Amino acid sequence: MLSFGLWYFVIAAASTAADTEVVVLRAVRGRNARLPCGQGKVFLDGPDSYVLWVKNERDVLYRFLNNETDNRAFASDRVYGTTCESGSCHDDTALLLKHVSDDDAGTYRCRVHYQASPSVDHVVDLKLVDSPGAPKIYNENNELIKLGYVGPISLGANLTFVCKVADDQPKTLVYWRRNGAVIKRAEAARSGLLIAEIRVVNATRNELDAHYECLAQNADVTDPLTASFVVKMFLPPMRVEIRLNNNLNFEAGQPRVVDCVVVGCVPPPSITWHLGDNMLRPSVHKELHDGNYTVSSLTLAPSLRDNKHDLTCRAHNSHLPNDLFENKVKLNVGFRPFCLSNRQDDVGAVHGEAETVTCVVEASPEPMQFSWTFADSKTLYTSVKKVSGHNHRYMSSLTWKPREEDLGQLVCRATNSFGEQKRPCTYTITPGGAPISPECVVIRSYPNVLRVQCKKAWNGGRPQTVHLEIVDESGKLLHNVTDPAGHFHVTDIEDERNLTAFVYASNVRGRSQSRIMRLQSMKPLTSSVSDDPPIPTWTRWLEAVAAGIAVAVAIASTAICIKAFKSREDFPDFSPDLVPRPDGVFHREPDFTREERVLGTTNITVNQLAACQNQYATPPVPSCRVMVGCAGHTPANDSCPATTQQSYFV
Repeated sequence: MLSFGLWYFVIAAASTAADTEVVVLRAVRGRNARLPCGQGKVFLDGPDSYVLWVKNERDVLYRFLNNETDNRAFASDRVYGTTCESGSCHDDTALLLKHVSDDDAGTYRCRVHYQASPSVDHVVDLKLVDSPGAPKIYNENNELIKLGYVGPISLGANLTFVCKVADDQPKTLVYWRRNGAVIKRAEAARSGLLIAEIRVVNATRNELDAHYECLAQNADVTDPLTASFVVKMFLPPMRVEIRLNNNLNFEAGQPRVVDCVVVGCVPPPSITWHLGDNMLRPSVHKELHDGNYTVSSLTLAPSLRDNKHDLTCRAHNSHLPNDLFENKVKLNVGFRPFCLSNRQDDVGAVHGEAETVTCVVEASPEPMQFSWTFADSKTLYTSVKKVSGHNHRYMSSLTWKPREEDLGQLVCRATNSFGEQKRPCTYTITPGGAPISPECVVIRSYPNVLRVQCKKAWNGGRPQTVHLEIVDESGKLLHNVTDPAGHFHVTDIEDERNLTAFVYASNVRGRSQSRIMRLQSMKPLTSSVSDDPPIPTWTRWLEAVAAGIAVAVAIASTAICIKAFKSREDFPDFSPDLVPRPDGVFHREPDFTREERVLGTTNITVNQLAACQNQYATPPVPSCRVMVGCAGHTPANDSCPATTQQSYFV
């Protein structure tokens, strides 16, 4: 305490020697006051510099820096900090007086001890005044504003606000601030009442959330009394925008995220999407609101039917129901080309002979070009031709004279505005020539009728035709028919004769080797000279018994058909594809695809003379073969010397 007293007297002596300017400041009784040091412009020039406040040249009140400087958050009753709050900025060198009373009036000295300069004093003479009247704000209808906000109002609205302060002190000041800036001072006054009025004409978007304050102030170091409100508004969107980055192309069936941005709509709008006349119900739809922006995201996978339809984004402000806010874009829906053929085709090429290959694709829109790439990476381009009768089918043909290096894979790709064909059409270029012999089967379905079905082989690079020639034992040509598909139906076949068929294929480049088929009779043949024993009598009895069994089976089948027909009449509600069974259970008849009914590919036989469907056929006649034999030779020999007697074996 002794050292502190000595320090104080040193300060007092120095202050009396200096001619210091005294600043008179006013504070309001009962409220906080903040005394600035040097009008708040003090700057400490080093770690050893500090500020010291004393009162009436005796009491040391505050030092900065102090022991609480580093813990100022825990000593907020003494130090306020330097941030700006409520339009007022404070610094740590100011002296804060809590709940000022008459005892706080007097002279205050602020001494700044600089590290590299002489000390400087700042003297404040503090006077006390009474508090001004509290301001009250009224609207144009003289209604007191109590809720802290006005509105919501619309664009173009006109507003009037009146601030009234009941106070008769001559130095009381009443004024308006908008967003912290002073805009209006009191312009009318009468005894005991101060009035300040402002008008908002043709309100714009700038009035949204504008903060208006009416202040009543009669002191220098005490914060004024205030009344305030915030302006609320209903605002239509400034802009509705579908963002596609200038890419209006949508690949059919491929999902794509589309954003709709609504700017400046208050309150945040609800957003709907429409494609043509249909309102979309997207699988992914989210809304984000950030300040002035509302964003809706839509995952869209349109079909070809949506091509050239309008995609519309609409913003709905519930407070502006009669206004429509939307943005439209016209979609281009299509797909990149794809090959119609899933297989790799073979092309038979002959050196020096012109060859033509056709590539067919589906695409929307029309391809711009076709490119052809050979095995040696050589690329050629061809024009596009539309395939008649198809909306999205296009073709292009390449004609060239093959070389040795062209053998291998040939690739065809088409390109349109959606991109290049992903999976190309592929061809294998191989040496061409005459076709390969077809594989054929012989079928007899009717008496005296021959049916031959052939499966064509490699055509050698040109369309082929299948030929069928039938000759008798003497080599005489009986039938000569051709068919591009290799399916033959020959009538007037003599069953009593042994015939031979020759089958081969041909094209413009030649013909294949012939395939020989022996057509033996289905009936047993007898020789003019035979040493075979007569047919035994028991064989004839066996044939008679077989015929009787066949008749019995036919009668039983007829009875079953009649019974089934009657049961169908008794139960007319049964489905026509159900048939009755002895156990009373109904089963569906088996279905056969078209390929299964192609002759030669199914083991189901059809009795052409059956009385009704689903009957058991007569026992099949065993298949027989006639073989030619010679005296002294085995029956397996197919030919005999001219002088040798012939025999026939069944």
